Amino acid sequence: MRRYMDRLDLRFAAFDFVVSPDGVWTYLEANPCGQWDWIEHATGLPIAQAIADELQGVSR
Repeated sequence: MRRYMDRLDLRFAAFDFVVSPDGVWTYLEANPCGQWDWIEHATGLPIAQAIADELQGVSR
C-alpha cells in the first residue's frame, strides 16, 4: 500500500478490502477522499489531527 501511494503521489487514502470466509484479502480501491470520521468518533483517536499534521509535514 505504501508503494501504491508513493506511485500515485498520495499522502492519504482510505483503502477498501473484503475478506473471504477463508481469510483471503481482496483489494477493492483506494479513495483519496475516503470516509474516516466515523472511526474517529467510535475510537476517540485524533485522526483528523493526524491527517492535518501529515499534510502539513508536522511530526509529533
